[in-house]
Formats: sequence, C-alpha cells, structure tokens
Amino acid sequence: MIPPFDLQGGIVLAAARDAAVTALLSTFGTIVFRTLVVEKAFGRMPPDCVERVKSMCLRLAQASLAATLLGTLLWLVTQAAYMADAESVGAAFAAVPTVLRKTIFGHVILLQLATLLILAAVLGWRDRTARLRAALGVATVAVALEAGHSHAFSMVEGPSLLLACDILHLIGAGAWLGGLLPLLLVVRMAPPQAGATTARWFSPLGQGCIALLVVSAAIQGWVLVASIPALIGTGYGWMVLVKTALFAMLLVFACLNRYRFAPALMSAAPEAARRILVRSIMLQTGAAVTVLIAAVVLSELPPAMHVQALWPFSKRPSLAAVTEDPDFRREVLWAGGALAAAVALLIATLIARRLRLVALAAVAVVAWFAVPHFDLLLVEAYPTSYYHSPTGFTSDTIVAGSTVFAQNCVACHGASGHGDGVLAKTLAVPPADLTAAHLWMHSDGELFWWISHGMFTPEGTQVMPGFADALDEDDRWAVIDYIRANNAGIAHRDTGDWPHTIQAPGFGARCGAAQFQLADWHGRFVRLVIGAVPPTPADHGVVTVVAGAVGPVPAGLCVARDETVPAGYAVVTGMAPAALKGAQFLIDGDGWLRAVQMPDAAMGWNDATMLKAEIAALRSQPVGAVASAAMPMNMKM
Repeated sequence: MIPPFDLQGGIVLAAARDAAVTALLSTFGTIVFRTLVVEKAFGRMPPDCVERVKSMCLRLAQASLAATLLGTLLWLVTQAAYMADAESVGAAFAAVPTVLRKTIFGHVILLQLATLLILAAVLGWRDRTARLRAALGVATVAVALEAGHSHAFSMVEGPSLLLACDILHLIGAGAWLGGLLPLLLVVRMAPPQAGATTARWFSPLGQGCIALLVVSAAIQGWVLVASIPALIGTGYGWMVLVKTALFAMLLVFACLNRYRFAPALMSAAPEAARRILVRSIMLQTGAAVTVLIAAVVLSELPPAMHVQALWPFSKRPSLAAVTEDPDFRREVLWAGGALAAAVALLIATLIARRLRLVALAAVAVVAWFAVPHFDLLLVEAYPTSYYHSPTGFTSDTIVAGSTVFAQNCVACHGASGHGDGVLAKTLAVPPADLTAAHLWMHSDGELFWWISHGMFTPEGTQVMPGFADALDEDDRWAVIDYIRANNAGIAHRDTGDWPHTIQAPGFGARCGAAQFQLADWHGRFVRLVIGAVPPTPADHGVVTVVAGAVGPVPAGLCVARDETVPAGYAVVTGMAPAALKGAQFLIDGDGWLRAVQMPDAAMGWNDATMLKAEIAALRSQPVGAVASAAMPMNMKM
C-alpha cells in the first residue's frame, strides 16, 4: 500500500529548488574545503600544484555561486507560477514582483540573493586571506537563510530548536557533501601523498558533520514524523526512510575512503590506488546528489505529523489484551523473561567462548515456544487504524454527529447506543453496545474504518453495513465525535464522573471585540457557564465564557453565541439541554474537561474564593496523574 505523495508545486518546482540548494551547498562546501582542509596539505605539494589547487577552488566556488544565482532565480519564477496559478511563462514572470513584496518566501529569497551578490563580490577580492575568511562567513549566512524555506520556519514563529536543527543540518550537509567535488579534483591533480593528506584532513571535518547531521536529523524526525505509523504510512515517512538509506550508503563510502582507499595512496602502487579512490569519491558524490534530491522532496511534502498515516499491515501492536486480562499479562511476561534469560545465556557463552552452540540452540528452542505468546500484543489492524479525527472534537461536530446517528444508526444501536434498536433482535449478531467502556479501547481510525466499510465476523459474514457511499467523510467523523461524547455522557449520568479524562468540546467565543477559539486559551483555565450570567469573577486569570444566556452579559465575560455549545455539553454530561441551564464546566489549560458543577450547587463557583480553590485542586492533579493509561483522545491544544 503506497501512501499519497502530495508534492506541493509538482516536480518542476522541486527540481528548481533542488538545483538552487545543490549549487548553494557546493559553493559553501568548496569554500569550507579551501579554508579548513586543503590548506593543510599544501606542504606536500609542489608550488605549481598549490597554485593550481587554489585557482581550481576559486573557479569552482565562483561557478557554483553562478549556478546558485541562476537556480535561485529559476526557483523564484517557478514558485511564483505555482502561487499565482500561472498558465504561461509571461504570467509567471508577472507574478514575481508580487511574490517578492507580499510573501515570506519572497522576502527570504531577496535576502538570499543579496547575500549571494555580496559573496560574489567577496570572491573577487585580491587579498586571499581576507577573501577566504569573509567568504566563509558570508557563505555560512547564505546557507543558514535556506532554513527560511523549511517546515521549521513555517511551523513556529521566531527562533526554535527545530529551526536551529535545520540550520545546523544545512551547514553540516554543505560542509561535508559540498566538499566532495573539490576533494575529488584535488585527489586527481595532486601528487598521491598530497591527495592522501587532503583526504586525511577531510576526514575529521566529515566526522563532525556526520555527527551534526545525525543529531539534527533525529530531532527533526522526532518532531516532524512523530510516530512509527507516520514513518511507514506517509509519503513524508517513506522519503525519510529513503534518505536514511542513502545516508547509510554515504557512510559506507566515507569509511572505505578513509580507512582503505586513501591510505592506499601511500602504497607501492599509488596510481592504481588513485584511480580507485577517484571512482569511489565519484560514486559518493553521486549518492550525495541523490540525498539532496530526497531532502528537497521532503521539504516539498507536508510533514508526517500533519498527515493521516496509512497502516500497511494486517496486525498492529496493542496492550489491550494484557491490560484487560491478568492471565494474558503473566503469559507475556513469562515468555519475555524466558527469552531474555536465553539471550543472556548466549551473551555469557560468547564472552566465555564456551558452549556457544549449546546456548544458541537453547535460544532457538526458547524462541520457538516463547515468540507465539507475543501474539497477545497484536490486534487486527486496518489501513486507517492510526487515523486521528480531524474535527477537533467540537460542540458543533458532536451535534452534527447526533443527527447523523439518529438518521442512520438508531434502528440497530438504539437511541442511546445500547444496541437495543428496533432491528436489533432481527440480526444474527447483536449490534455493539456503544455505551460500553470498551469503546475507548478502539482508535478513531478503527471506528472510521468500521463506519466506512462495515464489520464482519471471522468467517466473513457482514454484521454491520458500511456507510462510505451514503455518508461523506465529515459526517463519518462527526458521528464518531458523537459516539464518544455520548458514551462519556451516559457514564457521567450514571456514576457522576467520566471514566476517562475527556477532551472539552471546542467552541468559539467573543470577548469584547475579539473572537477566540477554545484552543487560543492554551495554558489558562476556562469556566463555561450554560444558560446563565454569573458574577464577573474576581480572579481574572480564569476566562469565563457564557453560552446560551438570555439578556445582556457584563463586561469582562466572553460570550459563545453558537447554539450548539449547550447541546454539545449536554451530550457529554448525559443530560437534556434544558436541565443543563446554570451548569458550569471547568476546562484546564490543555483543553481537558476537568469538572462540572450542576445547576443546583448553590453559590459554588460564583464565589471567587471557591472557584480559586477548585482550580488550585485541579492544578495539583494534572491530567497525567488522573487520566487512564489508555489516553483515548488526540488533543489539539
């Protein structure tokens, strides 16, 4: 199953960007090589060779810089064509001034072009020492500006760890990969001993760059990929895997060059060794170009964290069985312990260099009997198993979902979802009880798959029809929101509490002249009052929102005019909307619904002191301490 590759702007735009980025890194790498590497090998070269190498590095830097300027201009025109949806070359050029003036992309490109022109002037200086130092500084700035087109720059305003990693990643890639071409030329034109010395001095630079690339890539992957399903189930994740494989190939070439081919230049057959090293560096340079293509494609794909991940396997890992059944838990622990003991025995015999075959046989036997028990950690999976609801779990989607449920699901599942609809007794397999606690063991993606494609018995008999043809995706996601809210509401009605920490249904509110969404109050407690106007709270650290109130609202309070807010919160409490008048809800700074005060609670939270005490108590028990181990909801705040 191949995930979609939504290449923003298409192949032409990616190719233009790749040309600009590759040339820029070649420019930077050549300057770094000339300044920090080859200078140390001049002592092993004859004077005329030294001059040729210096001239070669300067010409290569200038040629790469010219290619960077041309590539950047081509990138600008193709990006302008994409932004303006231009249908001709003339229309693309006509859109360039607007892009330069009115877009962040254009502003960054202007800075890059200005920096590149300064670099061109610096490379023309006659003073070689000043030229090298200034060129290195300006080229570093030019490479750092490339991060202005990254996901890190667009995702977070201002400086961030992700942006810093992107800059360091570009610098590491430019210094190492951009230095391969000048290294190749020096090895070809310099005496073998000088070539070996150059390669030896290039090695620590490469090692430092590799460490920089690995660390920065790990942090970028942690943020932008975020999960194993996203890694193997999105186009972005696939390109990360491709880039990782190509990077591993580069490391193989680097190790061969450093520890085998370059030292061979000092052997009795230096010319043969030179030919082998040159071919190896050429192949490494080709691999480097491929890595850069993969990197540019990554930059043009939406990050995996923002894409629904398709799961390609029939099983997925799950702790549901061992969480619910102590016997299953003990079975898996015993199997894991036996396998760990067998592996420890094997390691001990390898160290002692005795009975290794016996230990290996023991591991094989234990694994034969132990591994099948780990099937308890796997459950049936579907392509959408790791999908997350895109709705944000808002009051309006809950209300919309209730309508969809009433029109399509009540006949089988019943009005409350207990599985007692009028058709329930006519079915060979009873409908699922959607009010059961087990609902929370199923992901959004599993529910979405069943609603879309139906449910089947292990024998293949369909026990629930699919609604993919009858309902669009928005309706299917909305009914999932309603099912979860209804499940939580019935549990709250019956027990006075929610069995799982539940996300507060989102809503919009106006505070004075400004409009806010619930997520905008991240980090602050929100008090939602239904159908009544409370006194203005003395503690202004709490946002008070009134929904469904009749009459004027005092200054200092926010108003949610959407009539679905009372209805949505009525669902999550299991009450009729009319009975909820005067109820108050406390939502913490992460968007979790933490407490409710029913209408008959006397003064309650209308007293500023009591409200402050309640919030202090909730702050002392954050959701991480009170939520269940299986956190069912995907928070958006």
